Amino acid sequence: MFAQKLKDRLPRLGVQRHLELACMPPHLRHAASVPGCGSRARGTMPLVTTAHSSVIEQPPFPLGSQELLDQRLSAQHKSVDIDPSLVDTFGRKHRYLRLSLTDKCNLRCSYCSPEEGEEPLVPAANGEALTADEISRLLRLFVTLGVRKVRLTGGEPTIRGDFGRIVKDLGELRRITDEPLSFGITTNGVRIARFLPQLRDAGLTNINLSLDTLVAAKFPLLVRRDMKWHTRVMDALHEMVADDSPFNVKLNCVLLRGVNEEELGAFIDLTEKLPIEVRFLEFMPFDGNAWSANRMVPQAEIMEAMQLHLASRGLGPARRLPPDSPNDVARLWAVDGWRGRVGVIASMTDAFCGGCNRLRITANGEMRNCLFGEEGWSLRDSFRQGESDQAVAEVIAGGVQAKFVKLGGKRDMHELRERGALALPMMSLGG
Repeated sequence: MFAQKLKDRLPRLGVQRHLELACMPPHLRHAASVPGCGSRARGTMPLVTTAHSSVIEQPPFPLGSQELLDQRLSAQHKSVDIDPSLVDTFGRKHRYLRLSLTDKCNLRCSYCSPEEGEEPLVPAANGEALTADEISRLLRLFVTLGVRKVRLTGGEPTIRGDFGRIVKDLGELRRITDEPLSFGITTNGVRIARFLPQLRDAGLTNINLSLDTLVAAKFPLLVRRDMKWHTRVMDALHEMVADDSPFNVKLNCVLLRGVNEEELGAFIDLTEKLPIEVRFLEFMPFDGNAWSANRMVPQAEIMEAMQLHLASRGLGPARRLPPDSPNDVARLWAVDGWRGRVGVIASMTDAFCGGCNRLRITANGEMRNCLFGEEGWSLRDSFRQGESDQAVAEVIAGGVQAKFVKLGGKRDMHELRERGALALPMMSLGG
């Protein structure tokens, strides 16, 4: 049984506790802290958030007999058509692939790319990106293995010269696959308007727009580019959320203390008239982005500021919404009568690693099993060495099996900061 294999892999953790955590939905897992949770030894860390996390209390998970837990874990493993290569040692099924098309960007957001130099760093020594044909083969392989959600990221994916070809290939893959596939893109919005008809035709309708200010004059400070581009982004946003639009839009805003946290209320107000999800992200540490805990606006502070803003408008508090799926990373709220909703992604103070179902591919074809991981597996090299899909799947399986239980093997956000050059810049990982 799969459950027995999991027991064998976790001899020092307490099998009962891990079976409990593996069976329950991620949003019901309680925070706990175990000494040595930053250990480099895989399988010796808690499937939990950090001890100082801001945690919303949930009812305890009802436990049954050991046999019942075994049966539920085994049924969970078998109920979904997924290849074992995408299931890690903690039972997490990786059905979500984030594919970076380029590690270059037409903006220079300080939290994403290093300040030094005019061009972003390339994560491979030779700087060779995956070709469109290699991307097509890679996507078909992952879908065959069980991936059902794909997001194109960057850098900025729309600046790639063959972006249209890649989108077309995605559309063809969607049409020949029996099970529904979810396709999306994360973009800064500067060039997205010209591609909207093609994205619609390909069924790529989930668009995450990164925008950290609604004040045009502040735009050059944040992205080190011309203020007029802000108008272009706002025009694209309104086009994507028009009443006849097929797109599902989420607006991602990284809050930085002393920079844009005073705009929180204005961002929340967008959800009154627009059918969008405004998501506030905690500032995360990556190579060269000058992260510090003092610059980060934590989830608890965001939630308090949100309710205070609504009260200042004479409105009642926002109500908490259930997650759209067990693997959702955003904690969701909505104001009664408003068209949109608000989300908070608390990667630092309330980590959601227990429900992670994501794998990432860098622009140079390196698979990363964690946003904060320090190890990669080159699928590009396997392709160019003439290896079969089966051999490449074995490389994928090795990377998935090596995944730590949380935060790439680090204890908390302060240890993440110490990774240095082992941590790729955000624009190389694709977020």
